[in-house]
Amino acid sequence: MSSLSMDVPEMLSQRPRIPVMTHLRRAFGFALLLSVLHVLHVAAEERGFIQKTIEDFAQSRIEFPRARSNVPFTPLAILGAGYYDNAKVHGDGRGMSLKYDVTTVYQGAGIPFLLGERDVLIVGEYLNRSEFNVRKSSINSFHVTSVGLPVGWLRQVNPDWQAAAFFMPLANFSSLDNGELSWQYMGGAFGRYVQNERLWWAFGFFADIAPDGNLYLPYLGVSWSLNEHWTFSFIMPWPGIYYAPTPEWLLRLGASPSGSSWSVNNGNGNVALNLDAWDFSLGIERRVISNFWASLDAGVGGMRGLRLSGSKIENVDFDVDSSLYVGLALKFRPSLD
Repeated sequence: MSSLSMDVPEMLSQRPRIPVMTHLRRAFGFALLLSVLHVLHVAAEERGFIQKTIEDFAQSRIEFPRARSNVPFTPLAILGAGYYDNAKVHGDGRGMSLKYDVTTVYQGAGIPFLLGERDVLIVGEYLNRSEFNVRKSSINSFHVTSVGLPVGWLRQVNPDWQAAAFFMPLANFSSLDNGELSWQYMGGAFGRYVQNERLWWAFGFFADIAPDGNLYLPYLGVSWSLNEHWTFSFIMPWPGIYYAPTPEWLLRLGASPSGSSWSVNNGNGNVALNLDAWDFSLGIERRVISNFWASLDAGVGGMRGLRLSGSKIENVDFDVDSSLYVGLALKFRPSLD
């Protein structure tokens, strides 16, 4: 999504970026370089640690999808970038409006550890950098850097039921003149019931605790594997339709959380990622080598409204025009065969 919430009057008085942000930019670039090297290292060691982990899971009581399907497993690591073009924010007739582009670069990974025959601990990391190119000479462009440390747990209650939970503290820092470190906390609890080898149900909730407001979302729906080619995931709030004609190709049509929707309070410098926004896109993936996949997504962003935060103008609601979105990613999807 391309949504932004900020104090427009104070934006107009922003001063140029302070030099320390240059060092943060270099540090983030170095972190991304390390993550790429880590991905390459994982590729080199895939037949070692990763293969042993898969074999350990196969001998445990953890139940994976039972139906034969060409749709690959959920990614355990991802490195990607996205671009949202020409998002436009409209005011309420008072002449306030602005246009901006958003470029995001992100990386995330999770490593599962068996704690016994029924329990799994997942420890991960997440990096994100979003550049906001504001198309107005009186408003400076800026960027936001985020670092998250997610931890998850899954338990196989019985052959048909699974329970899971996760928690992730997320640190955000913007290049606004008064930008400072701000925290938000994400978490959730979920259940999964397998009705048969092709049909399972999901229940649960998701919570996002942020400086300028909290968000609670239900996680509810059903996933149906029609055959080895088609899977319909009607799980709200992010449903999707998957088509895998062969084990080497995957098409997806549906909604996903937006990585470029942010709440920015220019009064106190707090920034937070908004997850009440989403993208609707068509994606295509191709197995590159072994368990590594390359993906291309294109669609529409900007599926949310905008409210000024910290402005002297109270209760002003804004709408964000739909904007074009394109994304590229490299994913590691383990094989369960």
